[in-house]
Amino acid sequence: MGRKALQGLSVLWGTLTLVFLLFAMAPDPARQLAGQNESEEVVEAIRTKLGLNQPLHLRYASFLSGFLPVSLGESGLAWTGFDLGKSYVSDRPVVDAIADALPATVLLAVTAMGLAMALGLCIGFGLAMVSGGALDRWVLGIAAVGMSAPSFVMAILVSWLFGSVWHHWTGLPMTGGLWEVHPFEGPQLAWKHLILPALTLGVRPLAVVIQLTRNSAVDVLNMSFIRTARSKGISSFRLLVHHVVRNALNPVLTAASGWFASMLAGAVFVEYVFGWRGMGMLMFQALEQSDLPIVLGCVTVVAVTFISVNVVVDFAYGWLDPRVKLSNGH
Repeated sequence: MGRKALQGLSVLWGTLTLVFLLFAMAPDPARQLAGQNESEEVVEAIRTKLGLNQPLHLRYASFLSGFLPVSLGESGLAWTGFDLGKSYVSDRPVVDAIADALPATVLLAVTAMGLAMALGLCIGFGLAMVSGGALDRWVLGIAAVGMSAPSFVMAILVSWLFGSVWHHWTGLPMTGGLWEVHPFEGPQLAWKHLILPALTLGVRPLAVVIQLTRNSAVDVLNMSFIRTARSKGISSFRLLVHHVVRNALNPVLTAASGWFASMLAGAVFVEYVFGWRGMGMLMFQALEQSDLPIVLGCVTVVAVTFISVNVVVDFAYGWLDPRVKLSNGH
């Protein structure tokens, strides 16, 4: 357990270092904020205010220190919270901006991944029981199309069809955030705004889960212990529930962990098309305004989530497949 956590921290440190260096090589943000026609004195004042005039190693040390929520003072360790800098445009702390936007993105990603897993597992295991038939080929073909469709194309198509063409049947709006302001009752949760972006974001992982579940379950069904169980007269349903599901979940869990973390980054286009005000929308607006601290903070959140999810999945492997626990022990 300690070794896996240490590996995760090492990968996280390398990722944060790479991201910092990439943004450090970006064109001068002070000049972009001031404008091309502004005097050099004004640009230098902006550099000083933003700390861009400091050497690279000092900026790197300040960047890493922001991930330490405690500091050592005269009275010992004190909680200071995370500090990812301030926005170049609004001068607002990056942590506050992300804290306001992240819950909407997490809700969107969890809903999309939940739909993809629930439908994908049911369809995948069902196809495994009738593999090789016409239904199996048709569903896999549709899944292949869904897996190759870019998110922004699907977002535009789903928004147009369900929010405009078929609006009189669905009643769903083309755009909208988690909250809407009623003229008399004030802010209210608008759950209907979640349906279309979650459906769009879940299309590609749904296609992947269907294919992986079906192929993994077919491999398990062809194993010798399954044939032995069949010869003993065990029903197909009991065989699926008690023997196939747990043994076929490892590759599906791997894919789900990667897709869930990548959804936080992939939600940028989906949130923009549907007007869903989450971290994706925040990142898009920051890119438009060259607000590097906000972009860097959003990328950092995605990296931390991706690594954390993979560490948790490594532990889950030991429960799903004891052979993984034994091999790691040796």
